[in-house]
Order: sequence, then C-alpha cells, then structure tokens
Amino acid sequence: MPRNKRLHFKDIHALKALVFIPIYLFCILSLISPTNGGALFEVTTIVGKISQSSFDFLFFLTAFLVTSHGLREYKYTDGFSLKNFYLRRILRLSVVLTLALIFAFALHPWLIRILDLQPMVTPSMEPYFLLIPNYLSNFAGPQMIYFTLICTVFMFLQFYIFWGIILRFFHNHLNLIALILVGVGLVSRILHQVNSSDYLMDTLAFGIPIGIGVLTAVAIRNDSAIVVKLKEVSKNANSFIYIVGCLLFLGGYILAANSYLTAVIPLFTGLFFGYVIIEQTFGKNSFVQFKTKKILTYLGKISYGMLVYQAIISVMMTIAIESLDQKLDSFYMIGIVIVAGFIGTVVVADISFKLLEKPLLRIRREFKKV
Repeated sequence: MPRNKRLHFKDIHALKALVFIPIYLFCILSLISPTNGGALFEVTTIVGKISQSSFDFLFFLTAFLVTSHGLREYKYTDGFSLKNFYLRRILRLSVVLTLALIFAFALHPWLIRILDLQPMVTPSMEPYFLLIPNYLSNFAGPQMIYFTLICTVFMFLQFYIFWGIILRFFHNHLNLIALILVGVGLVSRILHQVNSSDYLMDTLAFGIPIGIGVLTAVAIRNDSAIVVKLKEVSKNANSFIYIVGCLLFLGGYILAANSYLTAVIPLFTGLFFGYVIIEQTFGKNSFVQFKTKKILTYLGKISYGMLVYQAIISVMMTIAIESLDQKLDSFYMIGIVIVAGFIGTVVVADISFKLLEKPLLRIRREFKKV
C-alpha cells in the first residue's frame, strides 16, 4: 500500500503527552509528599484522581488504535494475521518493559543494599511470567511505585492477547463485544466500590474506556451517521464540548469522591475521548489542532518510555536525596525535583527511543503491511 495511505493519527501523539502529565505528577508527588496530611498531601490526592482519567484515556486509545488497524487490515488484505499482531505488540513493548523489570528485581535492591538504606522486599517474579502480576503482587511503600506502572504494561499485554483473538475470530461482532465490555467494566467498578478495593489494578475495570474506544474505531471505519454529523460541529459548540469534557477529565473523579459515581465517570469521559479523536481527525471547525504542536507530538511518540522510566527516575532521585541526608522541606526544593525529574524522564526516554525502540519499530513495519 502507498505510504500516504497508511493509517496514522498525528494528533494522538500530542494527546498522549498531555495525559502523561497527571500520571507523572502523581508518581513523583507520591514519593516526596508526607502521608499524614498537609497541603502537599492534598495536592497529591487531587492529582491522583486526575491521573485516573489519564489511565482511562490510555486504555481507550489502545483499544481505538488496535481496532482501527485491525479493521484496516481486513479491508485491504481480506484477512487478519494474529501472529503479526502479537509480534508487533511484543516488538513495541519488550525493550522498555525488560529494562523496567531489570531495575525492579535487580538494580533497585542492589542500590538499597550498597547504600545501606531501608531494606525492601520485592514481589515474587512468578506472576510476571504468568501475565497476572496486577492481582498477585504486593507493593510495599511508595518507593516501589514503578511496580504499578510495570503492572499497567502487563494489563495492556493482557488486553492485547484477548483483543487479538477477538479481531481474528469475531471481528464481525465488534459492536456487541464492545457493549459487553462496557457492561463488564461497569459491574467491575461497582464491585470494587462494594468491596472498598482499588480498581486501578484490575484490567476488567477498564472495560468502559476500552469498549468506547472500539465503538469509536468501528464508527469511523464505517463512516457512520454520527461521525458525519460530528465533522460539521460549529466552532462555538466545539469549544463548549471541549470545556465540559476537560472539566470532566480534570474533576470527574474528584467530585465522585470514592462513591458509586466512579463507575459512570468513564462513560462520560470515554464519549469525550471519542469526540476528540473524531473532531481532531475530521473536524472542519477546530479551534485547536494538536498535531501542529510539534513538541507535544514528539513527547507523545516517546510517551511509552516516559510513562515507565519516570517512576524509576523519581525513585532514583529520592534514593540520592535520602543517601545524602537531604530533606524536601520547601516547595522551592520540591519544584526543582519535579522539573529535574521531568527533564531526566524526557532525556532517558528520548535516548531509549532512538537507540533501542526505534530499530525495533523498523522491524515491526515488516509485520504491518497496511
């Protein structure tokens, strides 16, 4: 297929960069904020709520992209290669995930021993080989927050394994399956609320954004009537939708306050995510085009590495501070740590992308013919 006909959504990169910010702030603030209250603790809690919307978006986006590419493969090849699908996913995730696991199970414990800091006990490695670490691992303390992000990557792996099978054998029933996933996600979150448990490490709980991502991909592929209408939304209406959607993204989980509303927030934000994808790609009255923001676009390209490396870098920084007997007792110092951590994250992710990930991405193209 000619190169210019390949499926590519440039605006998505910028969106990934934007939703990364709450996740980064929550991870680094969790490491440096006190656990016994205070203004910084409250800020960390608020940012943590916002980061939940970021994870919803990442699952929505993943489902949207893999479904879009799967349907495109069916259109131009009259088939779908499950082997190539899995190979592409492995080539994309393997480098960063392997480096993160090496840090988690080898480098970090070694640093703790060498610097004679507070001992740590890592989770068992077996669940990681079984692809179910999010259910069996036990994370002891904020300095192991990178395990949460590692487990998030495994959650995406679980989804890829499942969704590859769906695309291969049940692609004619995607709308029905997507609606079932929305229902599963809703029930899962309600059950977590009943049990007073955290849904963030339950892949099923993200069925809502996943399902809406699939529905969005199918609607765009079929050029459905609602997609046609959304292309013509006026600039004023478009601005209003963005304002309301951003307020939901930023404040939805804050207002829900651990109530049953947490189960329905992703229904509304998921619809907003779908609107943004359609409007940014096809809209005729956009007041902003994210694909023109080159810095955000590039940060979005390396966002997978940024997502994983940022927690590792933040932990390394706190180890250095602890080993030097320094304290973060002022907002000035906290600000320096946040900025330094972000710069370090971008640098490391950029190096990783150029030297390690990009060569594998070139190989991955051999298994992606459309």
